[in-house]
Amino acid sequence: MIYLDNAATTKPSEAAFKAAAQAVECFANPSSLYGPGLEAQKLIEKSKGIIASKLGIDRKNIFFTSGGTEANNTAIFGAAYAKRRLGNRVITTKVEHPSVLEAFKKLGEEGFEVVYVGVDENGIVNMDELEAALNEDTILVSVMHVNNETGMIMPVERIKPMQEKLAPKAMLHCDCVQSFGKLPVLPKKWGADMVSISAHKIRGFKGCGALYVRDAKIRPLIFGGEQQQGLRPGTENVAGILAFGAAAQECDCDNSRLLKFRAEFEDEIKKNIDNVIINGTAKNNSGSVINISFLGIKAEILLHALEKHEIYVSTGSACSSHKPQPSHVLTAMGKSREEIAGAVRMSFIEPLEREELIYTVEAIKKEVNTIRRYMR
Repeated sequence: MIYLDNAATTKPSEAAFKAAAQAVECFANPSSLYGPGLEAQKLIEKSKGIIASKLGIDRKNIFFTSGGTEANNTAIFGAAYAKRRLGNRVITTKVEHPSVLEAFKKLGEEGFEVVYVGVDENGIVNMDELEAALNEDTILVSVMHVNNETGMIMPVERIKPMQEKLAPKAMLHCDCVQSFGKLPVLPKKWGADMVSISAHKIRGFKGCGALYVRDAKIRPLIFGGEQQQGLRPGTENVAGILAFGAAAQECDCDNSRLLKFRAEFEDEIKKNIDNVIINGTAKNNSGSVINISFLGIKAEILLHALEKHEIYVSTGSACSSHKPQPSHVLTAMGKSREEIAGAVRMSFIEPLEREELIYTVEAIKKEVNTIRRYMR
């Protein structure tokens, strides 16, 4: 099997499995005051420390969630509700993950003034447009670090200085689900108030994520206990948290090998298949994603055709796959209907071996040519 949908999820690592197994032995509720419960809490704190060290922050600012979607929702609604008396404008981009866009849509329905900032032809947020949108009434800005469909890196480090000058009451949230563990994620350096991350994108388990929250107060979305300082109450997912810490421990946050592989993959595709368009550029890319439009085909057909070769790709965000519609990311980039219809996303957690790369390109070439003949 050649699995090229790592932006959707990754295969859990051996280290993650071994770490999670500790939760079977140390099964007590981590909120319990007796020995086994305290031991479970120690294991949670160990994982929290690993993750915090990767982010360069204090462990007290880490709050575990059920995943990236909950982390994003907690950040967005928590900040908006906490600061509503100070202003009413909230800002995001047109290419965010659905868990961010749907949250902002809901805020709009509740009376907030929502501003959606556009991107350039490569999918990078328009910083002049963002700057123009900032004002004294702005209370929240949410901009992702790496786009899940194109792999393009947003200049999040440039946002806080603009905010401090034009929107001093605003909090900055960065969805780093696609970048954590692959690139340096530096909340303090960026001035980010909140950062969302997820375990299953870095070889941890599904059902576990985390939210970094700086000292500023946000409102909880869940009520019913005092766990995690009351921000995210409920008994912690000990196995998931331990696996998250183990997976994070193995990440070196160096994307140089992936960038080199992505460039090689792009070269082989262009060399062997005509009428292809790369959506996004190698520059300012994470290296973990390549989005390619094969003109004259339907991406869904190619996806299923590649299954015969045990090659697995996607047509965009997994969170939108049950309601197929044109990619909002590629639409925002100004891509044509034909380009969007033929767009396939391939995402990597590590480079393929050379023979796997060649096999994949040959399979894509064969199936694209077959589909084009039938669609003429």
